[in-house]
Amino acid sequence: MNKIYNLANKLIDAQINGKVISPSEYNFLKTTEEAYSFQDISEKIFKIEKVGWKIGATSLKAQKYLNTQEPVTAPIFKDYCYQSPATITIFNNQNTSMECEFGFKFKKHLPPKAKKYNLNEITSAIDSLIPVIEIIASRFKGGFENLGPIKLIADMVVHRGLVKGIEINKWENINLTEQNVELYKNGSKITSGYGSDVLGSPLNVLEWSVNHLSERGKPINPGNIISTGTCTGIVPIFPGDNIVANFVGLDTIKLNIAN
Repeated sequence: MNKIYNLANKLIDAQINGKVISPSEYNFLKTTEEAYSFQDISEKIFKIEKVGWKIGATSLKAQKYLNTQEPVTAPIFKDYCYQSPATITIFNNQNTSMECEFGFKFKKHLPPKAKKYNLNEITSAIDSLIPVIEIIASRFKGGFENLGPIKLIADMVVHRGLVKGIEINKWENINLTEQNVELYKNGSKITSGYGSDVLGSPLNVLEWSVNHLSERGKPINPGNIISTGTCTGIVPIFPGDNIVANFVGLDTIKLNIAN
């Protein structure tokens, strides 16, 4: 157990202080269940308030890039949440990248239960839709390409931070499947995507996520956010970059990366 706590501390130190460590040190983790248990230990050591969950690998492209066959989850921490417009500092050695995502903030408690939640139960618990940018960064040497689900989960699904846009309370009539997102970097449009790029719809991701967390004994609490994965791919970012994510007709998120 001391080894596990030491390695959890090592990953947390890497996240806070911009270090990278050898992924081979974590080869003792053999299953995703063990990786999620390791993640739970890291969360307890971190001692920062959890404000929700990020969902990764929610598109076929992302799953192929990360070498995983299903979505994966990790906590979102309060100290790493920012409001647009935001300026953040990143570490050059951690393969830092960004993703445009649809987030959902909850107003009702969804406790773990034996029976699966249906989508109506889940959407009735939602307070607002929030366009977000997720910052991701790998604490493992070599970055996160082909990392695989076990080490991906152990490294908090490479979560680094969340930049939030406005909260949209009347979101039910928005066609999320066809909702367009345009991504600009340093004044140039570099890519775009749609809500359909994440498992067909962000709502499909949401339904999977709530039930996955329920199976793991994890509640959704009022105020929690679930971010449903990238609809614009994984885009590397560097110091000095200026990022604009246009959720067309909804909100524009602005992010500057400090030099």
